[in-house]
Order: sequence, then structure tokens, then C-alpha cells
Amino acid sequence: MNVPFSSGSAARPGEGGAAPIIVRAARREEDRLLAPLLARAFQRDPQLSWLLGSSEASRRPLERFFEIHLNDAARYGAVDVADDDGSGQVIGAALWMPPGRRYPTALRQLATIPTYVRIFGSRLTAAQRVLAATAKVHPTEPHWYLTVLGVEPREQGRGAGAALVRAGLARAGAAGVPAYLETNSEKNVAIYQHLGFEVRDHVEIPGGCPPSTTMWHPAPTGAAAPEAEGRADQ
Repeated sequence: MNVPFSSGSAARPGEGGAAPIIVRAARREEDRLLAPLLARAFQRDPQLSWLLGSSEASRRPLERFFEIHLNDAARYGAVDVADDDGSGQVIGAALWMPPGRRYPTALRQLATIPTYVRIFGSRLTAAQRVLAATAKVHPTEPHWYLTVLGVEPREQGRGAGAALVRAGLARAGAAGVPAYLETNSEKNVAIYQHLGFEVRDHVEIPGGCPPSTTMWHPAPTGAAAPEAEGRADQ
């Protein structure tokens, strides 16, 4: 799930042009900033707008939605942020889940049901159809999974999104595993291809929801094959 972003490289310290964008792990005190940031980034996302609308009234449900993803990524995976010039101002975030964490636990699913009901209300069944359609084609091979990527709307086009993706790919490459993502932006498909991803599936979703494209970034050549991924059990 990703909003449109630029493939332009972030400037490096000492280079001319725009201020450098530094990718780093999110700090605990920044947790409260990230869900509102992602809600702003996804305000006009095709799928989430189809489910929740794109008015200001959708902002709080979007924040709750991203709080769930943030909690899971912080607990089990990685939360990376794009820091503007190392100043501490966060302008983007990427949430990654590691190999073996494709599914939440049964207990986690039960715990989040009330929250999903509050988020989606009468659109809960439609949201379940979206999740089921993408889960059906989710690869079983071990991989790092980019669940969410978002950049502040006013900062898009500076290369923050691409910098966040490259940082995640470096992590996956160091572990010798591929990376996987889903996007419902046609513009993003070409950008991700520029970053080394390949189109894997086109996912049509019943009920008129905008479709998704799934994409795969192969593991580095010569990387050892990890064990097959399974359902998380803790």
C-alpha cells in the first residue's frame, strides 16, 4: 500500500541542490506523529478513498488504520522514517514486516476486530474483500514485505519515498531475501520498476474497488535460499 512518490535520488550531504534526506529507524517519541502523517499521505489513495471517502471526516479512521500497521511493524518488523536534512523533521515513513510475519496471530486478529469495526463501519465487508483478494496472491517465499509507504503531500517529489524503499531493499539484500509490495497507483508501478521491482500480479477486487498491482524485488544473486515462510504463531 503506497502513495505516489518520486524516484529522484535524495541529495547527499555536501552535494548541491535540495537538502539531504536521511533514512533512519523511527524513534519511540515519534510514534504519535506517524499515523497522522500517513493519514495525510493517503487522504486520496484510490482504495482507501473508495472505502472511507476522501473528506476530512476520513482523517481519524485513517489514523486508526495506520496505528494498527505501525504497532505491528514496530513490534515485529521495521519502521523507517525519512528525516529532512537530519533535522529531526519526519517527512515520510515506511513500514516493513520481516520474513515469517506474513499474518498476524489469531489473538492479534481478535484484538483488532473492534478497531476495524470503528474504522470501516458499514464498509467492513468491503474492506475484508480487499484484504482477502490481496492475501490470496501473497507469496509464501520468505521476504521482507513493504506494507505501507507514505510521504507528506507537500514533500512529495523530493525523493523521500525512493530513499525509504532503497533502505528497505538494502535490509532485505543483507538478509539474502526478496522484497514484496502492493500498490494501487499506476504511476508507482514504473517507479518501482526503476528501483528493481518486477510486476507479479494484477489483483481485481470484487465490488468495484480500484485494483492492486503486486511487485517483487528478487534477492541478490547468489543469496542462499531461506526456509519457506509460514504463518506466525506468536
